[in-house]
Amino acid sequence: TTKELEAFFNKATAIVNEEIANTLSYLGEQCVARIRDRSAEESWVDHTGNLRSSIGYAVFNNGAKIAESSFETILGGSIGSATGRRYVDSLASQYAQTYSLVVVAGMSYADYVEAINNKDVLASTELWARAEIQKYLDKAKEKAIRRINAL
Repeated sequence: TTKELEAFFNKATAIVNEEIANTLSYLGEQCVARIRDRSAEESWVDHTGNLRSSIGYAVFNNGAKIAESSFETILGGSIGSATGRRYVDSLASQYAQTYSLVVVAGMSYADYVEAINNKDVLASTELWARAEIQKYLDKAKEKAIRRINAL
């Protein structure tokens, strides 16, 4: 019947949405770990902890935040945690048309550290994520298909 078909499509859509959100969240966690868990030689020297604490991610769907990292405070960098969270929230309107994973370094001097001090803040992780995302999404698609076939 039409109601059964509609119920099936609603369940299938929910499964696809859940798998995309979970996959982008997982990729976001991987990005944050790659950025934060590097030595000073591989990244930068922490003086206040604010830059490292401002690193995090959010997943948006049509401009609504559906997942977010913890913006964990490192070395007392509570200003960085709050700044990172505010910064990622301010970006929601830019991602109003689709699913988006946004990884940020919320401190205003992140670009300076990367450009002037020649330190890797986000650059290598962005390249890595762009290279990996299709593989992650393909796995999400396979998982969604298996779940939908089980309905």
